Amino acid sequence: MFSVPNTIIYIEENDLENFRITYENDGVFLEIFAEPDRAELLHHLTRKKIVDLSVSSVQDLLEDGIGRTRIAATQIEFNYGEDLTIDVSRDELEARARLLPPEPGGRLLDLETAKQKLTEAGVAYGIDDEVINRMIEKKDYGEPYTVAKAIQPIDGENGKLIFHFSTDKRTGSPIEIGGGRVDYRTLDLFVPVTEGQLLVAKTEATGGYPGVTVKGNPIKHRPGKEIALPRGKNVNYNYERTEMTAANSGLVEFVNNSINVSNVYNVKGDCDMSVGNIDFDGTVHISGSVRSGHTVKATGGINIGGNVEAAKLIAAGNIEVKGGMQGSGKGMIEAGGSVSIMYVEQGSVYADGPVTVDVSIHSNIETGSTLHAKGKRGAIIGGRTAAGGDIVVNFIGSLSQTKTEVEVGVIPKKRARLLVLEKEMRRLETDRIKLDQLEAYLKKTKGEVNNETWAKLHLSEVENRKINEEETLLFSRETDDLKYEIDHATDNRVHVLETAFSGSRIAIGPSALKVSNDISYASFRYSNGEIVYGPCEISKGDIK
Repeated sequence: MFSVPNTIIYIEENDLENFRITYENDGVFLEIFAEPDRAELLHHLTRKKIVDLSVSSVQDLLEDGIGRTRIAATQIEFNYGEDLTIDVSRDELEARARLLPPEPGGRLLDLETAKQKLTEAGVAYGIDDEVINRMIEKKDYGEPYTVAKAIQPIDGENGKLIFHFSTDKRTGSPIEIGGGRVDYRTLDLFVPVTEGQLLVAKTEATGGYPGVTVKGNPIKHRPGKEIALPRGKNVNYNYERTEMTAANSGLVEFVNNSINVSNVYNVKGDCDMSVGNIDFDGTVHISGSVRSGHTVKATGGINIGGNVEAAKLIAAGNIEVKGGMQGSGKGMIEAGGSVSIMYVEQGSVYADGPVTVDVSIHSNIETGSTLHAKGKRGAIIGGRTAAGGDIVVNFIGSLSQTKTEVEVGVIPKKRARLLVLEKEMRRLETDRIKLDQLEAYLKKTKGEVNNETWAKLHLSEVENRKINEEETLLFSRETDDLKYEIDHATDNRVHVLETAFSGSRIAIGPSALKVSNDISYASFRYSNGEIVYGPCEISKGDIK
């Protein structure tokens, strides 16, 4: 048998007029009327499945051009049906098929038969049933249809880093506050983070999947590449090393593929319009001064290398100012720890810890601990100074009899808290009277008022009375503690190493003494309901 090239060939009716095959008693005969297309003729003979076909007889007749010859022994004619020619690309990425027409009465092709022919041709993967059905239904003989496509490989995805903070360069621009407005004193200068905050997470690389050609041969894929978390300082890694978190609060920077978390925010130079307000979860160091109108907040401490103008410093820890404050009546320092400052002029200082100052001029200072006015002057001139502990000072007031108030034992904010508590106690008493009235009303109207309404009012009365009792107990205890502290805040002293000038007022606990004549080198203390003084109980050498 001969073979036909894998070229799509089908015979139109006019091609069949050039030759004829007849099945007779003494054999199968081929008759040529006009020179046919040889490939078409051979393809037709192949599809007829003639048994023991004499290829040499066919070739001899083709050489003669026209005539008739016996090409096979006697047999029953086979009428061929629709068929497929299948062409697989060299890279095996796709297979194309062409539908061949049937002879009259030949069997039509169905999906299962078509797929079987694809299998026989070695096409086993990526077969598209929908395309095959469309090709069979349209009867578009000779047109190529892509009936199978390779299953493409899926490359693995590389591991990725997902940053949970902005790595963009800080703009230094004012922060938007809504309504088309911006805060020109709050600038975008650093990225704040809190302890335990997720900084970076990584996704694992995936392996991917190999592909397969239409003939079942594998197509290689590319596995994803793993990626490691960046190096870091003050950071923590989880056990699997897939996440990095901040070891402490502060600011985060991503520089040279390294993530650094710092709990110290350093400002080189002044805190002015170029820096803006600072609100930092950690400690703030400013080498210069803090200019008027600015606010510096820190959950740690604040260290100022220069001066503070009419600005605000607020810290949960200690505050140290190398210079002083020229507050102009607006400057304020508030510390959860200690405060150390050279001078305070027309400013306010509030601290839970000790306060150290060289000179305070027309300022308000309150501390829950001790206050030392020490240095070249060591003076408190004008304003009001209150300390929960002792006050040690060289001078109180001035030669010009500047009104100066100094108090130890209880700081004013505790007295203010007592006033708030007393007001709350009066409110609770008023509420109790209303609750008693409601209770009496409910007892009187039980069974007369709608049951649901009565139940709601009763529940409200019970719940509100419980809240009232709890708050009354809580506020009563705090009130009693404060009153006791105020009444017994008599152990602290005011030590004057130089002079308490006339015009000064010294208060200890519930008593006060107005200085009418200059008093030098004295310690003021409480005794039997009044303030007395004697020789100073400490010396300058005792102060460190």
